[in-house]
Amino acid sequence: MATAIINGRRVDIPSTATDDDIRQAGGIRPERTLIKRERHGNFVIQRGSRTNVKEGDVFVDSPKRIKG
Repeated sequence: MATAIINGRRVDIPSTATDDDIRQAGGIRPERTLIKRERHGNFVIQRGSRTNVKEGDVFVDSPKRIKG
């Protein structure tokens, strides 16, 4: 288990987590975009994907982007 920060709250999640694990731990609704913040940029966590979570990783959510 790793302690990550999701929308400003410290949460324990598995070291290899699915997007659903992170959403559930952070109370993020399915229609919102999940983003992992890193030192060299922000990265979208795609639906159905797995990501490695390290101690202190930061995740946030944002509204879905609609072009046009």
